[in-house]
Amino acid sequence: MKKLSRHIHKWIAAISLAMVIGGAIWWHISLNPRFFPVIENQVYRSAQLSTSRLDAVIQANGIRTIIALLGSEKGALWYENEKAVAEKHQVQMLNIGFGSHELPQFNRLNQLVDALLSAPRPILLHCYRGADRSGMASAIALILNDDPPLETLEKQFSWRFGVIPYSDSIGVLFFNQYSEWLHTTGKVHNRDNFLDWVRNRYVDPKGNIEYDIDTINDKGFEDSKWKDRRVATVQKGAGHYVVRGWAVDYRRLSQVDSLQIGIGKTFRQAVFTTQRPYLPAFLGLSGALNPLLPLGWECEFDDKDLSPGCQDIQLSISGPGSVKTVISTRIQLCIEESR
Repeated sequence: MKKLSRHIHKWIAAISLAMVIGGAIWWHISLNPRFFPVIENQVYRSAQLSTSRLDAVIQANGIRTIIALLGSEKGALWYENEKAVAEKHQVQMLNIGFGSHELPQFNRLNQLVDALLSAPRPILLHCYRGADRSGMASAIALILNDDPPLETLEKQFSWRFGVIPYSDSIGVLFFNQYSEWLHTTGKVHNRDNFLDWVRNRYVDPKGNIEYDIDTINDKGFEDSKWKDRRVATVQKGAGHYVVRGWAVDYRRLSQVDSLQIGIGKTFRQAVFTTQRPYLPAFLGLSGALNPLLPLGWECEFDDKDLSPGCQDIQLSISGPGSVKTVISTRIQLCIEESR
């Protein structure tokens, strides 16, 4: 009996130790505020800070610019609270959205680089956990400032900051693609080559375009119950379906070449027809974009081309060597049978 009791106590001790270690790891990955200097007295990184902690960090370190890497600021409580603290201390605040586990969009990547090059310092970079997105941004800040080797950069998205190496973390994905480009072209890593890659060579999963789909037969798309999708429902038998939207090739600041719109498996050529004068300001584009350039497009489908049911809408663009990039928009058209 005593022997059994000793075994039970050992198991309890082992389970308790595992829970303590697991709790410490969970805290480190999920709750640790991770406020660290990236470049002493110039660039810092952190997780999402409470308003009181952010207030203290700004005062203690003389922060002059906050670069949030979260996006989706509309109506978000965190954004309103953070903006209030920034305004209180006359700190510039930028919000450039990235996904934690996907390659950065071309335009947002370049907005981040521009901000790191020109924003008043000290700068505070932060995302939600202070791990994935902050890791990528911190590594870029180091390149622009000190031009360290890749091995030094990789430490910014490592176990220390709650990032799992060899994962789909944005920093791992992004710098793997950069390293592959260096290997393929025979170039060496340095600040100039990195900037050339970011400005002129990097291609994001959207083919470096910004776009939206506005209407189909003048009916707008609404949020679906799945939240990450927008849906429009129309009746079968309309004769034709006219889809309208806009698109910009962000690298070339021009229309998108050979833009096709797909509904299900049917693709049709989009025709650029209308100007969208507010887009440069909306996208943060410079005056290099011709304000008279038609950026709004429309695309027509015959009723016989489309079957009843819900179908994804996609974009297709042609790249070098006739290579096509198909982009999922997370927008759906649902066609109902006429009664």
